[in-house]
Amino acid sequence: MKNHCLLLTVLTASVIAWPCDAVRAMSITDAQATFDAGEYAKVVSALIDDIKTNPGHEEAYALLAKSYEKLGKNEEAETAWTNLKTITRDADRTQEARLGLLRIRGPEKPDFDPGETWENDPYKVDVGKIDWARLEADVDSVKPVGGQGKLPPVLLESAYFQMYAPTGRAAYVANQLAEKYTEFLLEKYFHVGQEWALRIPIHIFKDIKDYVAADPARQGSAGVTMSDRRTGVPIYIAMFMLDEDGKLDRDSLEGTLPHELVHMVVNSWFGGVPVPRWINEGMARRMEQTRNHYKEAAKIGRDAVAGEYFRFRDLFAQKEYPHRGDRVGRFYEQSATMILFLLEQYGPDAAAAFFTALKQGKSHDEAVAGALGVPVDVAIDEFERRWVEWIRDLYVRYDDKIDEGDIAVASALDVPLVQTQFKELATVEHAKEWADVRTDSLDSFKDVGGSKRFWKADGDKLVCSMKPNDIGLLLGVQINEEPPMAFRCKVRAPEGSYDSPARFGLGMLDHRGNDAGIEVGVALSDGQTHSLTCVIDDEIAIYLDGKCTGRFPALRADQLNEDIDWPLALVAYGPVEVSDITVARFEEFVVGSDEKSD
Repeated sequence: MKNHCLLLTVLTASVIAWPCDAVRAMSITDAQATFDAGEYAKVVSALIDDIKTNPGHEEAYALLAKSYEKLGKNEEAETAWTNLKTITRDADRTQEARLGLLRIRGPEKPDFDPGETWENDPYKVDVGKIDWARLEADVDSVKPVGGQGKLPPVLLESAYFQMYAPTGRAAYVANQLAEKYTEFLLEKYFHVGQEWALRIPIHIFKDIKDYVAADPARQGSAGVTMSDRRTGVPIYIAMFMLDEDGKLDRDSLEGTLPHELVHMVVNSWFGGVPVPRWINEGMARRMEQTRNHYKEAAKIGRDAVAGEYFRFRDLFAQKEYPHRGDRVGRFYEQSATMILFLLEQYGPDAAAAFFTALKQGKSHDEAVAGALGVPVDVAIDEFERRWVEWIRDLYVRYDDKIDEGDIAVASALDVPLVQTQFKELATVEHAKEWADVRTDSLDSFKDVGGSKRFWKADGDKLVCSMKPNDIGLLLGVQINEEPPMAFRCKVRAPEGSYDSPARFGLGMLDHRGNDAGIEVGVALSDGQTHSLTCVIDDEIAIYLDGKCTGRFPALRADQLNEDIDWPLALVAYGPVEVSDITVARFEEFVVGSDEKSD
């Protein structure tokens, strides 16, 4: 009611200035007709009177604010829109008021500078102290559930969730985290001021074997969220806790869990309206608590400097994920930085206006125009221009100077943006010491998601017996060398043909031995044996018989400050034979004056 009083004080002062013959006791229908006729002063006078007697009349507030805008009285219009936004509980009215405020005063940038302190990231959720060592021992002590359709044995119910977990301690910790993450999301952008009315099952399995045994379709994923396609109502979330070495993967509870909860909340909020793929994945990555989001954005800026990114109109048109390969990683990473840009540069109201417009069925052009307060015909191009400028600036200012701890304001990079170019294959040929990777056993290879069951050592070669499919099967390769390095092997796809070429590639694994989403590949179509060379420096590039067929920004161990035991993985999409694997680190580069060959 205090806001109402404030509004009436302002509006009463305005009444004195209007003529004595102002329209009184005008119905909202007549007021709309008067507005359409362009008699905005009469509308203002009449609606002030109406609001005095009916301070909860939302239609009157909306029409009053628009009339003030027409009269160029932005201060009064802002007050009217603010009061409408305060009193209404209708989502469409809230959006109308939000857009009105964005038109008048523009987006309000949050008071946050990642260059001053990383710990002030507004998306860091305080989850309290967790005894991770005790939790790991607790979970490791129980036997796997095993079997399709079987659930973890312990059930803990709370306001929002039915938490199934291997132990009571695991159920309690996971439930506490899930509640905190969900409440944060609800209050930030979705279902603001409302209670979450659903109680969603979350299935947290002991390890990936249990997780996949319950549903083989989960192979290759760290977590899944199932929702009703027609209504968006969540059905369940599933994930696991221990990695393949039996160690507690903290990222499961601090990364995968908030990631999947975002999908749950966003799908529900959109209510069956198709969620733009880039928003769903970008927002989910933004909530992952284990990521240094600004450091990752600075890395994306490196590509933006070279013009290597999805044009926004192309990204907005993506109905599904890009084909697995050298574009899927870029899709995830760029989507996350665009969400980061929207949230931290334009603030909650602009972001909420953007999301709501898309939920209402508006185009990306209209959604961007409303959020940024720019004309609709140039909205997407302007959004892209501002993002490119921002992310390039992050790259120049921060790059590897952004770290997990306290951050001093970064100075400019000490290295030029354009590095000396080198001839990759010529440099590989100059490598002096090559080490063999034994292929007469699987000892030098890592099982990724149960992949080893499809591979065997046959004499001096590795043979994959997996049937052709569109989901790549990763087999980690143990390599002691670090980038810059080269990887060479012989490869043959016995079932590949010109009508149906077989796909094969090399992917990068992170320090946990998990898929980093970075892959380069080749197509094999003649059933013959071919030479494959992979060069890893700032980029990972793959050559088939001397011709580059894929290139992508690489994951670097020195950027993670972590040891990576299996930096590369063979990625098979069907039957394949691999032999003669050798690796070498190179310190001397054959420099060329032209661009890298591709």
